[in-house]
Amino acid sequence: MTWHRTASQWFRLPAGPLWEVLSEVRRWPEWNPAVGEAGLGTALAEGAQGHYAPAQRILGALHRRTAPGFTVTQVDPGRRLVLRQPQPGGAQEIEWSLAERDGGTLFTQRVVIDGPLAQQFGLTAGEPLVRGFAAQCARLYRLAAPGGGTAGADDDAARRPLTVLAGGSGYLGTLLAADLLCSGHEVALLARSQRPGPFRQILWDGRSQGPWAAELGAVERLALVNLSGVSLDRPGTEANLALLRDSRVAPTRALVEASRTWARPVERWVQLSAVGIYGDSQEPMDERAAPPSEAPGLAAVVRDWEAAFDPAAAARSTVLRTAVVLDRDAAVLSRLTGPARLGAGGHLGTGEQWFSWIHAADWLRVARAALGLVPSAGEAPVELPDGVVNATSPQPVQNRELMAHIREFVGVPVGIPAPAGLLRAAAGVLRTNPDLALDSVRAVPGVLKDAGFEFRYPQLAAAFREMAA
Repeated sequence: MTWHRTASQWFRLPAGPLWEVLSEVRRWPEWNPAVGEAGLGTALAEGAQGHYAPAQRILGALHRRTAPGFTVTQVDPGRRLVLRQPQPGGAQEIEWSLAERDGGTLFTQRVVIDGPLAQQFGLTAGEPLVRGFAAQCARLYRLAAPGGGTAGADDDAARRPLTVLAGGSGYLGTLLAADLLCSGHEVALLARSQRPGPFRQILWDGRSQGPWAAELGAVERLALVNLSGVSLDRPGTEANLALLRDSRVAPTRALVEASRTWARPVERWVQLSAVGIYGDSQEPMDERAAPPSEAPGLAAVVRDWEAAFDPAAAARSTVLRTAVVLDRDAAVLSRLTGPARLGAGGHLGTGEQWFSWIHAADWLRVARAALGLVPSAGEAPVELPDGVVNATSPQPVQNRELMAHIREFVGVPVGIPAPAGLLRAAAGVLRTNPDLALDSVRAVPGVLKDAGFEFRYPQLAAAFREMAA
């Protein structure tokens, strides 16, 4: 039995500085906060012995008492390092590799656990090592880049705009901020409180003007990404709908109000929205479709969200109507797979409702294109027009198909269906909004298609294969 996870990130850096950090195993905790301590007993070479311990207090103490050390099994200076640690009946192998390409370096981390207890050790030892890979890479870039990755470290970086993310501490914000930072861009987060992390932070309260507005107004070249808003996945009470609305509308209004006082317009403004604005419909909806003006609930929240953005002062702007973003690190995957692991992975409601989705890698590429950047290193530019863009896969699926993929993903072939009435009755206990599962949203990406954007994961089967790998 084998448990394995592989992830990659491109860096606008040569391999040498990255290797200097990776090859000093004692620095592992500096870029992966799941590691509490690490080191080698001798110089780095094949056969050298070393140790590491998780940062989590209880697991770390248990690991120090019971786990044997690791052995360096492969060293290819500047390119590859492999550590192998024995486990009961098997082993855990951690590999870091570097490949120079497209004017930078592709870093790949692979963690493999084999043996009869591979799945159990994968959950306790493997998952913490790979979780939050984007933020790990941002920390690694800070350690390896000249000047710690600060603006002005090279002439090219000094000519790029400062990209500021509001709501950037969430999953999508971290994903985008890390990718931009590793690509050599100056990045800052608008944050309500100072938190440890690899990104520069500018304090604000998310609703009123303050020093943050003056600081951004003084920036010569500014790009802005507004991802503010609490999770939609909460019971659909009036109080929660009010919270959803306020957490999106208030920050958007604060940013818009500030932008109208600045001497220069924002160069690129990417405003998050949601395909839920199209309401409950079986018909395919691209950007030309007018959202229903009277649809209640979440659709009304999204309408108010977009309306708050209307008077923004920006030279170029994109409203990203985003579908459910799928990725192994995304919280929504746990929400989808949890019941299926317990045998409740049958279709929900009638099973005929449509589910709009996008893989995280494609959402990131769409966001980069909206910022006027190439979708990914080595790819051709994609020019998106101003206005609304549906950030969603070209192939939405019905709930029956979605749940079949989830059952396959968790390895439980049979699942009990959940009628709509049962799902609504259980929603309060599960702390979720049943409309997210029962409403039919069939959004399609007309603008992306016209712009020639090519999805890496246009089909749900391919997206789940990537998440399984």
